[in-house]
Amino acid sequence: MWTRKTDEELKTENANKEKSARRTGFYTALLFFPFYIFFSKYIGTKSRMGGNTLLGPTLTWYEILKELPIILFLCILFGLSMYLYTRKFRQVSSLICDSCGKIKHYGKIKDCDCGGHFVFLDDMKWVENNETKNDNRREK
Repeated sequence: MWTRKTDEELKTENANKEKSARRTGFYTALLFFPFYIFFSKYIGTKSRMGGNTLLGPTLTWYEILKELPIILFLCILFGLSMYLYTRKFRQVSSLICDSCGKIKHYGKIKDCDCGGHFVFLDDMKWVENNETKNDNRREK
């Protein structure tokens, strides 16, 4: 049956989500850096019609080194945007009735037909009751 999570469980879950978002942002910035340099050196930076590279002229190593502060800034900005995206927007939009367990998408109606209230699914957890465990043991 569905029960509300305790405050300690919610704090632990939020700390894990924050840690995961930081890790995602860091690894995104870290992986974007060599990808951007490889793209600039071997594929091209500006689109133009014709030419011998895929997207236009490529940069030399000297030009890449000269633009390194800009590249690092872009990598950090991209990593920060991924951090903010995973931190703020990765939420479950499903609601569950705290009384009957009916699930619905987020909407204006906060009260269930059974008299219960809809709460976010992230705030609830599934707990097996003792009757269900005993029934499962008998069947095996």
